[in-house]
Amino acid sequence: MLALLGGWGLSGCYPGGAEFTEDIDAVYTNHLAKFDFQGKSTYALPDKIVVDVQVQNDGDTVYVYMKDAYAQPLLNAIDANMSSLGWTKVDVNNNPDIVVTPAGIKNTTYFYSYWYCWWYGGYWGWYYPPYYIVSSYTTGSFIMVMADPTPDDSAINQSPAAWVAVGNGLFTGNNDLNRALGAIDQAFAQSPYLKTN
Repeated sequence: MLALLGGWGLSGCYPGGAEFTEDIDAVYTNHLAKFDFQGKSTYALPDKIVVDVQVQNDGDTVYVYMKDAYAQPLLNAIDANMSSLGWTKVDVNNNPDIVVTPAGIKNTTYFYSYWYCWWYGGYWGWYYPPYYIVSSYTTGSFIMVMADPTPDDSAINQSPAAWVAVGNGLFTGNNDLNRALGAIDQAFAQSPYLKTN
């Protein structure tokens, strides 16, 4: 019994858990149960990915897009997954059954700290003015939304999202696209109801 308790106590010194941020990546998907995905077959996808929306002084809205070097592999992954589920890509002007809109959201957190004292050789000293340190980290998520571009049951011609997928890992670390690409694949893998007839 004592050995068991001792082993349990030592195990608390070496907890198992995530060592890297990608170890805690998660993918969330949800859909409208009443939406008939099997009755659809065509989709449209923009050729750019929005990462920010800025409102100018005159009130105009300006979209900020992801760099093509990062956006194109993500768009290709969406196309590959949609194709494997039986969907056919068409131009947005050719009356697609659904529109897939991807976007990236990022958040930068800043830390401010300062030092005003030092210790050396048994003596305390003071800085004046204090020495300020600023550090930050950026995290982000990749979002995909599917919607019917021409809903029949909407009085204001707006459609609720038929499918939403969110994966974290974008804009984090050294811009490793593998995390976002993995999130895209996982989002489709856990949404088998998207398969067309």
